[in-house]
Amino acid sequence: MSRLYGNAIQAGYLVEALEPAIAFWTGTLGIGPFFVMPPPQFAWLRHDGQETERTDIIGQVALAQSGDIQIELIVPGPDASTYRDFLAGGGRGMHHLGMASDRFDDQRSAAIASGMTVATEGATQRTRFAYLQPPPDAPGPIIELIDMVPVMTEIYERVRAASQGWDGRDPMRAY
Repeated sequence: MSRLYGNAIQAGYLVEALEPAIAFWTGTLGIGPFFVMPPPQFAWLRHDGQETERTDIIGQVALAQSGDIQIELIVPGPDASTYRDFLAGGGRGMHHLGMASDRFDDQRSAAIASGMTVATEGATQRTRFAYLQPPPDAPGPIIELIDMVPVMTEIYERVRAASQGWDGRDPMRAY
């Protein structure tokens, strides 16, 4: 567990298309099943310090579990986002490490005080989140601070439970 941000519970990967990515993760790595989530509805969103009314930053998203780590596959939407910034900078694959926050405001403030910047943050119909960008010379990943309200714990547990004893059938499911 991180003494600063809570448990690492998620590895977020950017993918071009959901179905081939799920086929790789389930067929080659044996991780699944993946739950295709409904697109998030943002109550508010800020990217690089600018509030935005358009919220099409996520095209599709799917979740699976591997042990204690949730695998999140994200197809970026067309709008400006930390996802688009990552891809434009030549990034591929793992985009962020998701941390389960039980003191969101305090942990967000501490991250900023330590030199991290907020790349994108907002609130969805489920929870608040903040993507924290390390300084340019730091070797670490982007951290997604996830406010672990009860509905987020329920989603995490449902995806985790489905992975236990999964036999490879029905690899892509609607949430």
